[in-house]
Amino acid sequence: MSTAHKDWIRRRVEAVRSVYTAFDALTEHGHGEMIHDQDTASQLSCPVHGPDTRPSARYYPKMGGDHDYLHCYTCKIHADSLNLFMKFKGLPFMEALKDLERRFRIRVPERPDSPELEEPLDRSSSSYVSAAWQNVERVIPILERKLLRLRDTASMIDYVKFCRVLDAVQWDLDRNDGKPTPQMILILDRLRKMMDSVRPFDLDFEA
Repeated sequence: MSTAHKDWIRRRVEAVRSVYTAFDALTEHGHGEMIHDQDTASQLSCPVHGPDTRPSARYYPKMGGDHDYLHCYTCKIHADSLNLFMKFKGLPFMEALKDLERRFRIRVPERPDSPELEEPLDRSSSSYVSAAWQNVERVIPILERKLLRLRDTASMIDYVKFCRVLDAVQWDLDRNDGKPTPQMILILDRLRKMMDSVRPFDLDFEA
């Protein structure tokens, strides 16, 4: 794994930790009753190796720029929110990461080993409509940038309509576990054509 790819994974993990803490993971899976609050270190029975007569695990709250975590002095597990979620759900790392990203609607940064998809300038080119443009997850950010350029030229009605369409496709993509459908591809293609047809409107009108 390249350094750039490791950094890409690290940024995704940090984004998850910022909205989903170890305290959240322990509490929602029934192991938070012995934790006083998420700002106080607390001793508890290890939720991984099972109950013990003398609590062997300790919850450590977030301090400074670090994240909160659980450490067990018996089985030696050292787990943040993502590690705990993996244990409780029985999921491998990437599946757990993607699950939490979808749950909290976290935008995944572009893969470093994937060249950025650029909007072709020559619309007559055969590359203008290609297989790459059927990658819904990558096309949405391009259309969002295109929408920003139209903010000062499109009518308010068109601008709001474009925003709603993009939001609806993103919502459907998240609900479908990140898997695009032919309908999403068709909608985005139509939206792109509608954006291309927008004409500047005159703001100097008379009442």
